[in-house]
Amino acid sequence: MVYRFFGLLLCSYFLINSLFASADSSDNVQSDPASQWAEAYASASAVNIPRTRQFTLKDGRRDYQVMIKLPKDYQQNSTHHYPVIYMTDAMYSMQVVSGATRFPMNSNMMHQAILVAIGYQKGSKGASSRIRDYTPSHDPSWKLNTGEAKRHVHFIRDTVMPFVEHHYRVDTQQNTFMGNSLGGLLGAYILLEQPTLFAHYVLGSPSLWFDNKLLLQQFIQGFNQMPAISAKVFIGIGELERPPYTHDKHQMVADAQAFYQILQSHPSAKMGILQLKILVISEADHSMAFPTTAIHGLSWLFKRAH
Repeated sequence: MVYRFFGLLLCSYFLINSLFASADSSDNVQSDPASQWAEAYASASAVNIPRTRQFTLKDGRRDYQVMIKLPKDYQQNSTHHYPVIYMTDAMYSMQVVSGATRFPMNSNMMHQAILVAIGYQKGSKGASSRIRDYTPSHDPSWKLNTGEAKRHVHFIRDTVMPFVEHHYRVDTQQNTFMGNSLGGLLGAYILLEQPTLFAHYVLGSPSLWFDNKLLLQQFIQGFNQMPAISAKVFIGIGELERPPYTHDKHQMVADAQAFYQILQSHPSAKMGILQLKILVISEADHSMAFPTTAIHGLSWLFKRAH
């Protein structure tokens, strides 16, 4: 019995030692992360969005980066012409929209489309370029320049769209505009000033508060007198885009709802050729609403019927 006891004791000793040894060796591996990081860094490579190219297009002396992503079957389906979705705020919107549409488009749950994301003027800070280019009126209370939306729309119409249509197979009857925040304001401005430029509009959290709601007032004064409009307009707004969650107490939800009511009052809406939809996104603030606006808006426009 004594020998058996000592035998068990020795076995236990060697077992415990082996466990600690393996733990020590594991600790030794973990204790030198620098070599692992160096190896991982050395093998790292840039990650690109598939089928996406970037171009520089000129607006006079201004250069803009424009990213274009082609549909999955673009090369194989050589006779098909595709809708184009034109987006503002390229570095943000391309990543969101490309990711959100990848599965539904690749699985044919949604009609495939060409994505075109228009960036800011090269060499300028993003904020200064977008505030200048996306605002339709000059507001002297701003430190940065404002009020050059008309020029930027001409750049989109006369440079970006012809470039895309020249190089790719495009269904010009389904051009779509997508913008968020000040980009949504720009889309509303296009709808008022050049409503036939796009067939579809996805307007996320439009900053209709800009310049004391001047654009909203212009809609109230003149939209009903405009000729017949054939378009689909989707408006998305976060439920929390209202005080106390907004800067300067902007009532963005109320503004979006008022904008929707103005559009709904147009004779074209009553005839059914101006189709409208508004989505108030539960629990979303201004920083969160756009991805939901994007996928719901594009699904409404391009979802395949089953």
